[in-house]
Amino acid sequence: MKNELTAKRLQLALSNANMNQQELADKSGVNKASISQYVNGSHAPSNISSSKMGKVLDVEPMWLMGFDVEMRKELSSESAKNDIVLLEKFSLLNERDKNIVMLMIDSMLSKKESGAD
Repeated sequence: MKNELTAKRLQLALSNANMNQQELADKSGVNKASISQYVNGSHAPSNISSSKMGKVLDVEPMWLMGFDVEMRKELSSESAKNDIVLLEKFSLLNERDKNIVMLMIDSMLSKKESGAD
């Protein structure tokens, strides 16, 4: 079994969600045969399949793929409150100002990715 970690994690996520492979296929849109291959470890899911299954199973897609990340993204209540306030304020802006904010965010993120903090 060449994708043993992914297989074990998918089995765990299915068990935690009290779901079988057919239900996951129906809810995620990922082919049942593909899910079976992931569960038996013969194939690894693509980014797209992992994302679809992760959303249904309430787990991080990268965790499902075997990466060293938390099973679930945990948000502190303070962080969630701040995000809600930010969204509320953003929704009050006109379209021009929303576009300006989005450009600023994109610029900040690209600087962060390039290491220009």
